[in-house]
Amino acid sequence: MRTKLTLSLITTALLFGTTTLLANTSDKNITSNETYMKDVKDGKFKKEVSKKETLRLNDVVKNTVKEHNDLLKKPSKEFISGLNNTVKVLGLIKSNKIEEAKKVIAQAEKDFTTAFKKEPKLGLIPIRENTDVISFNGSAKLIEDIKESAEDLLKHNDTQLAIDMLAPLQDEVIINIQYVPAYLYPKAIKDASKALEDGKKELAFATIVTVLEATQLDTIIVPIPLLTAQSMVLEASKLEKSHKKEALKLLQTAQEELQKAVLLGYTKEYKSDYKSIDKAIDELETEIKGKNVVVKLYEDLLKKFKDLTDKQK
Repeated sequence: MRTKLTLSLITTALLFGTTTLLANTSDKNITSNETYMKDVKDGKFKKEVSKKETLRLNDVVKNTVKEHNDLLKKPSKEFISGLNNTVKVLGLIKSNKIEEAKKVIAQAEKDFTTAFKKEPKLGLIPIRENTDVISFNGSAKLIEDIKESAEDLLKHNDTQLAIDMLAPLQDEVIINIQYVPAYLYPKAIKDASKALEDGKKELAFATIVTVLEATQLDTIIVPIPLLTAQSMVLEASKLEKSHKKEALKLLQTAQEELQKAVLLGYTKEYKSDYKSIDKAIDELETEIKGKNVVVKLYEDLLKKFKDLTDKQK
């Protein structure tokens, strides 16, 4: 029921081209935990995701990563050059090419000096980003059944089986960003350069290693059901007025996606936002069934989605 992919920014656009996800293929209640777990292992809940579903998932993930990447502060070419030269110095010291190391570290000092002249308050600089996608394609009903069965297992102290049963209940985009504290580099490189001049190559090496290892990792989690619901509302908003049935179907499916987000535990900090969106969809559905103009309602609803996704980034 869970597919996990590690992606680079370059390959994000190629997501899920041939990926098999897991989905609920039956509305039956789970009456036997052992039977259920056997069904999972035997692939009873597995199906090929439709091309449209695959494309939608691809798009929402790609757009989310791009939007977040656009918000990141881009390092200057001088800082990147200084960072590269700093790493190069380590190799030269290790190879005992001390004179060459002195020249390269001198260039690194110049690079950082230029970088800080351009931007004196350089702080955390993003140097690496990767995205994990954990996708659960089952229905809200299946999630409810799994949770109920897990609760029953816990009551009977079958804790390990309950853990296995709950493990697939993730549906999220995880964005990991690694930062370097730029403000540490000028002094560290100056100290390392002095150590080299004083013939203390071990100290120079250790100083550089210390600053290079001083990184910070931030993780951002965005629920896929929220992104999918937003995509469906946007698609519905672009339909012609005569396509009421298609619009209503999209909105109803969007509401089920929101319900999945609730059941998966992604709404705890944003309960009022989710309730507001769900209510707005109800109002929109009522208006679509009538003869009222819905353009403004779509605009307001999509703004609610944007405000919520911004909060979770």
